[in-house]
Amino acid sequence: MNAAHDPPSHPTQGANEGAGVWHTNQYAGGAPYPTRHHTHVDCGDHGSRYLALPTESMQKIRAIHEAAHAVIALTGGAHLHHTQIEPPGNPGGTGGITGVCGLTDPQSLAAFCAAGERADDRWLRDNGLWTARRAVCVEIGAHGDRLNLLALNPHVGFGDTDIHYQSIHDLADQVIDQHWDRITTLADQLVDRLHLDGSDVASLTGIDGPACTCGRSTPRRPAWRPWRR
Repeated sequence: MNAAHDPPSHPTQGANEGAGVWHTNQYAGGAPYPTRHHTHVDCGDHGSRYLALPTESMQKIRAIHEAAHAVIALTGGAHLHHTQIEPPGNPGGTGGITGVCGLTDPQSLAAFCAAGERADDRWLRDNGLWTARRAVCVEIGAHGDRLNLLALNPHVGFGDTDIHYQSIHDLADQVIDQHWDRITTLADQLVDRLHLDGSDVASLTGIDGPACTCGRSTPRRPAWRPWRR
């Protein structure tokens, strides 16, 4: 889609009161992709090219994303196997992966799925880097996370279901706010080390998760966040 001929935004009002207006002029995986924020620029399937951040900031936003997933998983009672990000300039298909098991509480699962994109949005704001275009790119970068939650909970959607996705954002924001210092501390270590196992994260955050329930030593949560340059 050519940005010069961007189709008009098609706002959707949330089914639950106070959800606000979301937009459907972006596409991911060949389908309209609802976004909370709006830009006339076509950010593409990945969004990373339009983040327009230097390499150091790109690594930090990757790390913030995965650190948020990791911390929120632990606070929700999950076992954390590992969290990792790609090296700078790595052309791989994901920006990072966090492997967990035993996350069964519905609200904790919802917060976990939305934690990455909402932490990225907060980090951009806190560092004076937020623009509507970058916010949309962050949302598109969470495409895989959103698909995971929508597949697990059919009551969540974008104006056509009982629970609007903005409620999931609000839930994640609350938990992120409570643990922001832990998330940023963990992200700093991820930037330096790229890979941290569950015991590393427990030491850094002071949160000990339960024992593994899946019987696998290194399960991975599929992630589609190709924040690459």
